[in-house]
Amino acid sequence: MAKEIKAIKCPNCGSISKTELKPDFFRCNSCQTEYFLDDTDVNINYNHNYNNQSPFKFGNDKTIKIVIGAILGSILFIFLLSSLFSSSTPSNYNAYSSSTPVKEKEEIDNSFSASRFRIVPFLQNEKPLVLALESRRYNSSNNKAKEGTYITIYDPIKKDLLNEEKISEESHFTDITFRTLSDGNIYMINDKATFLKFNKQTFKIEDIGKKLFEANKELAIGVATMEFVRESYGDGLIILTNDGKKLYYYPFIQKLYAEKEFNQVTRGFNNLLPKSAVKVTHEFTSDSYDYPQEKTQLIAINYRDNDVGPKDMTINLFWSKDYGRSGIFNGTEPHTKSLINPYQKEGARILSWRDVTPDRLYFKPSVILDDQNNLIIQIQANANEKSDFKIQKINSQTGGVEWTATLKDGDRLESILKYKDGFFGISRNDNLVIIDEKGNIKSEDKLN
Repeated sequence: MAKEIKAIKCPNCGSISKTELKPDFFRCNSCQTEYFLDDTDVNINYNHNYNNQSPFKFGNDKTIKIVIGAILGSILFIFLLSSLFSSSTPSNYNAYSSSTPVKEKEEIDNSFSASRFRIVPFLQNEKPLVLALESRRYNSSNNKAKEGTYITIYDPIKKDLLNEEKISEESHFTDITFRTLSDGNIYMINDKATFLKFNKQTFKIEDIGKKLFEANKELAIGVATMEFVRESYGDGLIILTNDGKKLYYYPFIQKLYAEKEFNQVTRGFNNLLPKSAVKVTHEFTSDSYDYPQEKTQLIAINYRDNDVGPKDMTINLFWSKDYGRSGIFNGTEPHTKSLINPYQKEGARILSWRDVTPDRLYFKPSVILDDQNNLIIQIQANANEKSDFKIQKINSQTGGVEWTATLKDGDRLESILKYKDGFFGISRNDNLVIIDEKGNIKSEDKLN
Protein backbone atom coordinates (compact mmCIF):
# COMPACT_ATOMS: atom_id res chain seq x y z
CA MET A 1 0.00 0.00 0.00
CA ALA A 2 1.28 3.47 -0.86
CA LYS A 3 2.42 5.81 1.91
CA GLU A 4 0.10 8.59 2.93
CA ILE A 5 1.76 11.99 2.72
CA LYS A 6 1.76 13.62 6.14
CA ALA A 7 3.80 16.28 7.90
CA ILE A 8 6.22 14.31 10.02
CA LYS A 9 6.56 15.74 13.49
CA CYS A 10 8.95 14.80 16.27
CA PRO A 11 7.06 12.56 18.69
CA ASN A 12 8.95 14.14 21.60
CA CYS A 13 8.72 17.91 21.06
CA GLY A 14 6.46 18.21 18.00
CA SER A 15 9.02 19.96 15.82
CA ILE A 16 8.94 19.31 12.07
CA SER A 17 12.59 20.35 11.70
CA LYS A 18 14.57 17.17 11.21
CA THR A 19 17.52 15.53 9.49
CA GLU A 20 17.13 12.28 7.58
CA LEU A 21 19.87 9.91 8.66
CA LYS A 22 18.83 7.11 6.28
CA PRO A 23 15.61 6.16 4.52
CA ASP A 24 12.70 6.65 6.94
CA PHE A 25 15.08 7.34 9.81
CA PHE A 26 15.31 10.91 11.23
CA ARG A 27 16.87 13.07 14.02
CA CYS A 28 14.93 16.00 15.44
CA ASN A 29 16.92 19.25 15.08
CA SER A 30 15.31 20.68 18.22
CA CYS A 31 15.62 17.97 20.86
CA GLN A 32 17.96 15.50 19.05
CA THR A 33 15.43 12.68 19.32
CA GLU A 34 15.90 9.93 16.72
CA TYR A 35 12.80 8.31 15.26
CA PHE A 36 11.72 6.23 12.21
CA LEU A 37 8.57 5.49 10.25
CA ASP A 38 6.88 2.10 10.09
CA ASP A 39 6.14 1.37 6.43
CA THR A 40 2.75 -0.16 6.92
CA ASP A 41 1.17 1.50 9.99
CA VAL A 42 2.92 4.83 9.57
CA ASN A 43 3.82 4.59 13.20
CA ILE A 44 6.46 6.93 14.52
CA ASN A 45 8.91 5.25 16.85
CA TYR A 46 11.59 7.27 18.66
CA ASN A 47 14.72 6.78 20.61
CA HIS A 48 16.14 9.40 23.08
CA ASN A 49 19.79 10.01 22.29
CA TYR A 50 21.38 12.82 24.43
CA ASN A 51 24.70 13.60 22.83
CA ASN A 52 25.00 17.13 24.37
CA GLN A 53 26.77 17.71 27.71
CA SER A 54 23.76 19.13 29.50
CA PRO A 55 20.82 16.78 30.15
CA PHE A 56 18.56 19.81 30.45
CA LYS A 57 18.99 21.35 27.00
CA PHE A 58 15.49 22.17 25.90
CA GLY A 59 15.85 24.57 22.99
CA ASN A 60 18.18 26.67 20.95
CA ASP A 61 20.58 29.31 22.39
CA LYS A 62 18.17 32.19 21.87
CA THR A 63 15.47 30.37 23.85
CA ILE A 64 17.90 29.63 26.66
CA LYS A 65 18.95 33.29 26.92
CA ILE A 66 15.34 34.42 27.05
CA VAL A 67 14.48 31.97 29.85
CA ILE A 68 17.59 32.80 31.91
CA GLY A 69 16.91 36.53 31.51
CA ALA A 70 13.33 36.04 32.68
CA ILE A 71 14.50 34.13 35.78
CA LEU A 72 17.08 36.79 36.71
CA GLY A 73 14.54 39.54 36.15
CA SER A 74 12.07 37.79 38.44
CA ILE A 75 14.69 37.45 41.19
CA LEU A 76 15.61 41.15 40.95
CA PHE A 77 11.97 42.18 41.03
CA ILE A 78 11.29 40.06 44.14
CA PHE A 79 14.36 41.54 45.90
CA LEU A 80 13.34 45.13 45.16
CA LEU A 81 9.77 44.46 46.20
CA SER A 82 10.99 42.88 49.46
CA SER A 83 13.23 45.88 50.24
CA LEU A 84 10.37 48.30 49.59
CA PHE A 85 8.02 46.57 51.99
CA SER A 86 10.67 45.91 54.68
CA SER A 87 11.23 49.67 55.16
CA SER A 88 7.65 50.06 56.34
CA THR A 89 7.39 46.78 58.25
CA PRO A 90 6.79 47.20 62.03
CA SER A 91 9.78 46.39 64.26
CA ASN A 92 7.94 43.49 65.90
CA TYR A 93 7.00 41.88 62.56
CA ASN A 94 8.33 38.33 62.62
CA ALA A 95 9.53 37.72 59.09
CA TYR A 96 12.66 36.39 57.49
CA SER A 97 15.37 38.87 56.64
CA SER A 98 19.02 38.56 55.79
CA SER A 99 21.76 38.90 58.42
CA THR A 100 22.79 42.40 57.34
CA PRO A 101 19.39 44.10 57.90
CA VAL A 102 19.13 42.37 61.30
CA LYS A 103 22.51 43.76 62.36
CA GLU A 104 21.58 47.26 61.24
CA LYS A 105 18.32 47.05 63.16
CA GLU A 106 20.16 45.98 66.32
CA GLU A 107 22.55 48.90 65.95
CA ILE A 108 19.64 51.31 65.59
CA ASP A 109 17.83 49.81 68.59
CA ASN A 110 20.95 50.07 70.79
CA SER A 111 21.92 53.58 69.73
CA PHE A 112 21.34 56.50 72.07
CA SER A 113 21.98 60.20 72.52
CA ALA A 114 24.04 61.31 75.52
CA SER A 115 24.28 64.62 77.36
CA ARG A 116 27.43 64.89 79.47
CA PHE A 117 27.39 66.89 82.69
CA ARG A 118 30.97 66.33 83.78
CA ILE A 119 34.20 64.87 82.36
CA VAL A 120 37.04 64.03 84.74
CA PRO A 121 40.51 62.90 83.62
CA PHE A 122 42.45 60.47 85.79
CA LEU A 123 45.39 58.08 85.68
CA GLN A 124 45.31 54.30 85.97
CA ASN A 125 48.83 52.85 86.20
CA GLU A 126 50.23 55.97 84.49
CA LYS A 127 47.70 55.62 81.64
CA PRO A 128 45.26 58.51 81.00
CA LEU A 129 41.56 57.68 81.17
CA VAL A 130 38.32 59.64 81.29
CA LEU A 131 35.37 59.35 83.66
CA ALA A 132 32.21 60.91 82.26
CA LEU A 133 28.82 61.49 83.84
CA GLU A 134 26.24 61.26 81.08
CA SER A 135 22.47 61.10 80.64
CA ARG A 136 21.22 58.65 77.99
CA ARG A 137 18.07 58.53 75.88
CA TYR A 138 17.75 55.45 73.66
CA ASN A 139 16.35 55.69 70.13
CA SER A 140 14.27 52.52 70.33
CA SER A 141 11.20 52.23 72.54
CA ASN A 142 12.34 48.65 73.26
CA ASN A 143 15.25 50.04 75.28
CA LYS A 144 13.41 52.61 77.41
CA ALA A 145 14.35 50.64 80.52
CA LYS A 146 18.04 51.37 79.80
CA GLU A 147 17.57 55.13 79.96
CA GLY A 148 19.06 57.00 82.88
CA THR A 149 22.31 58.50 84.14
CA TYR A 150 25.56 56.57 83.64
CA ILE A 151 29.16 56.69 84.76
CA THR A 152 31.27 55.76 81.71
CA ILE A 153 35.01 55.16 81.39
CA TYR A 154 36.86 55.93 78.13
CA ASP A 155 40.40 55.33 76.90
CA PRO A 156 41.40 58.49 74.93
CA ILE A 157 44.47 56.80 73.42
CA LYS A 158 42.75 53.67 72.07
CA LYS A 159 39.40 55.48 71.74
CA ASP A 160 37.57 52.65 73.51
CA LEU A 161 34.64 52.53 75.92
CA LEU A 162 36.03 50.51 78.85
CA ASN A 163 33.10 50.41 81.24
CA GLU A 164 29.64 51.81 81.92
CA GLU A 165 27.51 51.74 85.05
CA LYS A 166 23.99 53.03 85.46
CA ILE A 167 23.68 55.03 88.69
CA SER A 168 20.25 56.62 88.34
CA GLU A 169 16.94 56.01 86.59
CA GLU A 170 16.67 59.72 85.88
CA SER A 171 17.70 60.64 82.31
CA HIS A 172 17.90 64.37 82.97
CA PHE A 173 20.39 66.29 85.10
CA THR A 174 21.45 64.33 88.18
CA ASP A 175 22.70 66.12 91.31
CA ILE A 176 26.09 64.43 91.55
CA THR A 177 29.32 66.28 92.34
CA PHE A 178 32.92 65.14 91.91
CA ARG A 179 36.11 65.94 93.79
CA THR A 180 39.64 64.54 93.50
CA LEU A 181 40.95 64.57 97.07
CA SER A 182 44.48 64.59 98.47
CA ASP A 183 44.89 60.81 98.15
CA GLY A 184 44.46 61.10 94.35
CA ASN A 185 41.13 59.26 94.26
CA ILE A 186 37.86 60.53 92.79
CA TYR A 187 34.97 60.91 95.23
CA MET A 188 31.33 61.70 94.50
CA ILE A 189 28.27 62.89 96.37
CA ASN A 190 25.03 61.70 94.81
CA ASP A 191 21.89 63.73 95.44
CA LYS A 192 23.47 65.10 98.65
CA ALA A 193 22.65 61.73 100.24
CA THR A 194 25.43 59.22 99.50
CA PHE A 195 29.22 59.52 99.66
CA LEU A 196 30.85 57.44 96.91
CA LYS A 197 34.36 56.48 95.87
CA PHE A 198 35.41 55.55 92.34
CA ASN A 199 37.74 52.53 92.21
CA LYS A 200 40.33 53.22 89.51
CA GLN A 201 41.27 49.57 89.12
CA THR A 202 37.84 47.94 88.89
CA PHE A 203 35.95 51.01 87.53
CA LYS A 204 33.27 50.38 90.14
CA ILE A 205 31.47 52.91 92.35
CA GLU A 206 31.67 52.10 96.06
CA ASP A 207 29.37 53.54 98.73
CA ILE A 208 31.78 54.38 101.58
CA GLY A 209 29.70 56.94 103.47
CA LYS A 210 27.97 54.59 105.85
CA LYS A 211 31.24 53.08 107.04
CA LEU A 212 32.89 56.48 107.50
CA PHE A 213 29.95 58.03 109.34
CA GLU A 214 29.45 55.06 111.64
CA ALA A 215 33.06 55.46 112.81
CA ASN A 216 32.13 58.81 114.37
CA LYS A 217 29.79 58.70 117.36
CA GLU A 218 28.54 62.24 116.80
CA LEU A 219 27.07 61.14 113.47
CA ALA A 220 25.24 58.15 114.91
CA ILE A 221 21.97 60.08 114.71
CA GLY A 222 22.29 59.99 110.93
CA VAL A 223 23.21 62.30 108.05
CA ALA A 224 20.40 64.21 106.33
CA THR A 225 22.50 65.89 103.60
CA MET A 226 26.15 66.37 102.68
CA GLU A 227 28.25 68.36 100.22
CA PHE A 228 31.91 69.08 99.58
CA VAL A 229 33.50 72.12 101.22
CA ARG A 230 34.92 74.74 98.88
CA GLU A 231 37.94 73.23 97.10
CA SER A 232 40.37 75.68 98.72
CA TYR A 233 39.29 74.32 102.13
CA GLY A 234 40.69 70.84 101.46
CA ASP A 235 39.23 67.37 101.90
CA GLY A 236 36.15 68.21 103.94
CA LEU A 237 32.38 67.72 103.83
CA ILE A 238 29.59 69.94 105.10
CA ILE A 239 27.22 67.69 107.02
CA LEU A 240 23.65 68.38 108.09
CA THR A 241 22.64 65.79 110.69
CA ASN A 242 19.13 64.43 111.13
CA ASP A 243 18.68 66.65 114.18
CA GLY A 244 19.55 69.78 112.16
CA LYS A 245 23.18 70.40 113.18
CA LYS A 246 25.63 71.82 110.62
CA LEU A 247 29.08 70.27 110.98
CA TYR A 248 32.32 70.21 109.00
CA TYR A 249 33.67 66.70 108.61
CA TYR A 250 37.19 65.71 107.46
CA PRO A 251 36.95 61.94 106.83
CA PHE A 252 40.67 61.18 106.45
CA ILE A 253 41.34 62.32 110.02
CA GLN A 254 37.87 61.53 111.38
CA LYS A 255 37.40 65.06 112.72
CA LEU A 256 34.15 67.00 113.15
CA TYR A 257 34.02 70.77 113.63
CA ALA A 258 31.21 73.15 114.50
CA GLU A 259 31.12 76.27 112.30
CA LYS A 260 32.87 78.60 114.79
CA GLU A 261 35.62 76.08 115.46
CA PHE A 262 36.02 75.40 111.76
CA ASN A 263 36.73 79.08 111.03
CA GLN A 264 39.59 78.87 113.53
CA VAL A 265 41.22 75.58 112.51
CA THR A 266 41.39 76.50 108.82
CA ARG A 267 43.69 79.45 109.55
CA GLY A 268 47.03 80.10 111.20
CA PHE A 269 50.23 78.23 111.96
CA ASN A 270 49.05 77.02 115.38
CA ASN A 271 46.45 74.59 113.98
CA LEU A 272 48.65 72.53 111.69
CA LEU A 273 48.68 68.75 111.63
CA PRO A 274 51.97 66.92 112.33
CA LYS A 275 52.32 65.97 108.62
CA SER A 276 52.04 69.56 107.36
CA ALA A 277 54.70 70.40 104.76
CA VAL A 278 56.00 73.43 102.87
CA LYS A 279 54.58 73.57 99.34
CA VAL A 280 54.49 75.97 96.41
CA THR A 281 51.42 77.16 94.53
CA HIS A 282 51.18 79.58 91.59
CA GLU A 283 48.51 82.23 91.11
CA PHE A 284 47.93 85.16 88.76
CA THR A 285 47.16 88.56 90.20
CA SER A 286 43.80 90.25 89.60
CA ASP A 287 43.05 93.82 88.54
CA SER A 288 43.66 96.38 91.28
CA TYR A 289 41.29 99.19 92.23
CA ASP A 290 43.98 101.11 94.13
CA TYR A 291 46.72 100.53 91.52
CA PRO A 292 45.01 100.01 88.14
CA GLN A 293 48.29 100.52 86.27
CA GLU A 294 49.76 97.33 87.73
CA LYS A 295 50.09 94.57 85.14
CA THR A 296 49.08 90.97 85.70
CA GLN A 297 51.80 88.93 87.41
CA LEU A 298 52.46 85.21 87.88
CA ILE A 299 53.21 84.74 91.58
CA ALA A 300 54.87 81.73 93.27
CA ILE A 301 53.65 81.36 96.89
CA ASN A 302 55.45 79.28 99.51
CA TYR A 303 53.03 78.12 102.22
CA ARG A 304 52.43 75.52 104.89
CA ASP A 305 50.01 72.88 103.65
CA ASN A 306 47.82 71.20 106.28
CA ASP A 307 47.84 67.82 104.52
CA VAL A 308 44.34 66.24 104.69
CA GLY A 309 43.12 68.58 107.42
CA PRO A 310 41.27 71.94 107.31
CA LYS A 311 42.86 74.80 105.35
CA ASP A 312 41.90 78.01 103.60
CA MET A 313 43.81 78.61 100.38
CA THR A 314 41.40 81.28 99.15
CA ILE A 315 43.96 83.71 97.79
CA ASN A 316 42.79 86.69 95.80
CA LEU A 317 45.97 88.47 94.77
CA PHE A 318 45.76 92.16 93.89
CA TRP A 319 47.76 95.23 94.84
CA SER A 320 46.09 97.34 97.50
CA LYS A 321 46.72 100.02 100.15
CA ASP A 322 47.42 98.47 103.54
CA TYR A 323 46.58 100.82 106.40
CA GLY A 324 47.61 98.30 109.06
CA ARG A 325 44.16 98.22 110.60
CA SER A 326 40.50 97.91 109.69
CA GLY A 327 38.27 100.93 109.18
CA ILE A 328 37.07 103.46 106.62
CA PHE A 329 39.78 105.43 104.84
CA ASN A 330 39.85 108.27 102.27
CA GLY A 331 43.26 107.30 100.86
CA THR A 332 45.32 110.05 102.44
CA GLU A 333 46.09 108.12 105.63
CA PRO A 334 49.51 106.46 106.03
CA HIS A 335 49.64 103.14 104.21
CA THR A 336 51.88 100.73 102.39
CA LYS A 337 51.51 99.14 98.97
CA SER A 338 50.74 95.48 99.58
CA LEU A 339 50.04 92.38 97.49
CA ILE A 340 49.51 90.00 100.44
CA ASN A 341 48.72 91.64 103.78
CA PRO A 342 49.48 90.12 107.22
CA TYR A 343 45.91 88.87 107.65
CA GLN A 344 46.08 86.94 104.36
CA LYS A 345 49.49 85.52 105.25
CA GLU A 346 48.20 84.18 108.57
CA GLY A 347 45.01 82.80 107.06
CA ALA A 348 46.62 80.95 104.15
CA ARG A 349 49.78 80.15 106.16
CA ILE A 350 51.95 81.94 103.59
CA LEU A 351 55.70 82.04 104.15
CA SER A 352 56.89 84.03 101.12
CA TRP A 353 56.14 84.95 97.53
CA ARG A 354 57.91 86.07 94.33
CA ASP A 355 57.12 87.18 90.78
CA VAL A 356 58.05 84.31 88.44
CA THR A 357 57.96 86.31 85.17
CA PRO A 358 58.49 90.00 86.03
CA ASP A 359 58.98 91.12 82.41
CA ARG A 360 55.94 89.46 80.82
CA LEU A 361 52.53 90.73 79.77
CA TYR A 362 49.51 88.44 80.15
CA PHE A 363 46.01 88.51 78.69
CA LYS A 364 43.26 86.51 80.45
CA PRO A 365 45.73 84.06 82.02
CA SER A 366 44.98 81.05 84.21
CA VAL A 367 47.01 78.27 85.81
CA ILE A 368 45.70 74.89 84.57
CA LEU A 369 48.38 72.53 85.97
CA ASP A 370 50.54 73.13 89.02
CA ASP A 371 52.45 70.23 90.55
CA GLN A 372 55.98 69.68 91.80
CA ASN A 373 57.43 69.33 88.29
CA ASN A 374 55.02 71.00 85.88
CA LEU A 375 53.58 74.50 85.66
CA ILE A 376 51.25 74.98 82.69
CA ILE A 377 49.30 78.16 82.01
CA GLN A 378 46.68 79.20 79.46
CA ILE A 379 46.72 82.69 78.00
CA GLN A 380 45.11 84.68 75.23
CA ALA A 381 47.59 85.40 72.44
CA ASN A 382 47.16 89.20 72.59
CA ALA A 383 44.82 91.97 73.71
CA ASN A 384 42.29 91.20 70.97
CA GLU A 385 39.21 89.65 72.61
CA LYS A 386 38.88 87.23 69.69
CA SER A 387 42.48 86.01 69.67
CA ASP A 388 43.16 82.31 70.23
CA PHE A 389 44.18 80.87 73.57
CA LYS A 390 47.62 79.31 73.91
CA ILE A 391 48.94 76.71 76.31
CA GLN A 392 52.43 77.23 77.69
CA LYS A 393 54.69 75.17 79.92
CA ILE A 394 56.63 77.51 82.20
CA ASN A 395 59.91 76.81 83.98
CA SER A 396 58.88 77.62 87.55
CA GLN A 397 62.42 78.56 88.53
CA THR A 398 63.48 80.80 85.63
CA GLY A 399 60.09 81.81 84.24
CA GLY A 400 61.15 80.72 80.75
CA VAL A 401 58.65 79.26 78.26
CA GLU A 402 59.52 75.63 77.54
CA TRP A 403 56.85 75.09 74.88
CA THR A 404 53.67 76.61 73.46
CA ALA A 405 50.65 74.87 71.92
CA THR A 406 47.46 76.20 70.33
CA LEU A 407 44.17 74.31 70.19
CA LYS A 408 42.07 74.34 67.02
CA ASP A 409 39.04 76.54 66.40
CA GLY A 410 39.63 78.81 69.37
CA ASP A 411 39.09 75.98 71.87
CA ARG A 412 40.33 76.14 75.50
CA LEU A 413 41.41 73.55 78.04
CA GLU A 414 39.27 72.99 81.11
CA SER A 415 41.74 70.63 82.80
CA ILE A 416 45.03 68.89 82.12
CA LEU A 417 47.17 66.25 83.83
CA LYS A 418 50.62 64.75 83.37
CA TYR A 419 51.10 61.12 82.35
CA LYS A 420 54.18 59.13 81.42
CA ASP A 421 54.27 60.12 77.72
CA GLY A 422 53.13 63.72 77.96
CA PHE A 423 49.99 65.59 78.92
CA PHE A 424 46.31 64.82 78.59
CA GLY A 425 43.63 67.50 78.68
CA ILE A 426 39.91 68.03 78.26
CA SER A 427 38.78 71.11 76.38
CA ARG A 428 35.74 73.33 76.71
CA ASN A 429 34.32 71.66 73.58
CA ASP A 430 34.75 68.20 75.15
CA ASN A 431 37.75 67.39 72.98
CA LEU A 432 40.30 64.94 74.39
CA VAL A 433 43.69 66.54 73.81
CA ILE A 434 46.97 64.59 73.83
CA ILE A 435 50.19 66.67 74.00
CA ASP A 436 53.67 65.14 73.98
CA GLU A 437 56.59 66.16 76.20
CA LYS A 438 57.72 68.79 73.68
CA GLY A 439 54.34 70.48 73.43
CA ASN A 440 53.23 68.93 70.12
CA ILE A 441 49.49 68.25 69.95
CA LYS A 442 49.25 64.58 68.91
CA SER A 443 45.46 64.33 68.82
CA GLU A 444 42.44 66.49 69.50
CA ASP A 445 39.39 64.26 69.20
CA LYS A 446 35.78 64.65 70.24
CA LEU A 447 34.50 62.36 72.97
CA ASN A 448 31.80 60.38 71.07
